[in-house]
Amino acid sequence: MTVDDDAAARIAAPRQPRHDGAVGGTLEKGLAVVQFVAERSDVTAGAVLDAFGLSRSATYRLLDRLRSGGYLQEGAVPGSFRLGPRMVVIGLAALNQMDLMHVAPPLLGPLAQSAGETVNLAVPQGDEMVYVYQHDGPSSIKVTARLGTRRPMNCTSLGKAYLAHLPAEELEERLRTLVYVRLTAGSLTTADTLRPELELTRRRGYAIDDVEVEDGVSCLGAPILDYRGRPVAALSIAGPAERMPDKRPAVVPLLLQAAAAVSNRLGYMT
Repeated sequence: MTVDDDAAARIAAPRQPRHDGAVGGTLEKGLAVVQFVAERSDVTAGAVLDAFGLSRSATYRLLDRLRSGGYLQEGAVPGSFRLGPRMVVIGLAALNQMDLMHVAPPLLGPLAQSAGETVNLAVPQGDEMVYVYQHDGPSSIKVTARLGTRRPMNCTSLGKAYLAHLPAEELEERLRTLVYVRLTAGSLTTADTLRPELELTRRRGYAIDDVEVEDGVSCLGAPILDYRGRPVAALSIAGPAERMPDKRPAVVPLLLQAAAAVSNRLGYMT
């Protein structure tokens, strides 16, 4: 399935769960509302009321309890809500308890310094890669991706590096069901165009995003494998499109070495 440019931003956003009002007790309602807010920017009480079918009084009572507990806070738009400071603490704690987040960061700072560009670490979620770590190098430019940003797999070097190292049958199933998003004129938006790119990526060991996500930005990506040899994350180096091609001979070995080191610490043995 191919999504046109106008729908790209909407599709690239997190998948929205259905809220049919059949949420159980207070705890379940609170968690569901927090998730609902997390998947959007500023959310009004009216939007929560419509999504969950709660009464007006119950909606405001629940939102007030979540705000007083620090799980929500007032948004930029008057009368709206966004995630609160306590959710930052919880989110960071969850990340810190992932083995990947223990072993990868100490290796990625030196990579950013050596490559001189922005280094990204991302994990798969659905048809997207979610950025969970980022380190700027001394010559980094400002890029739109930040922690928590989601990008479609078909466009990114991160996503292509991940997909290329899936088992063959699993890859074919993913290519069949993947939501193909066009973010720039260079985005690969069909299985027939993406498949040969993934085959080349697997052979050479790294993926290329040739201005496929963001105008003026090019990336190189490599997979991170677990003890089974399965991809569980991906690592990328992002920089200006005008200088990245000339830097490939120097930065590709650094990228592959860092990805291999993280994989090794996750138990992968070549």
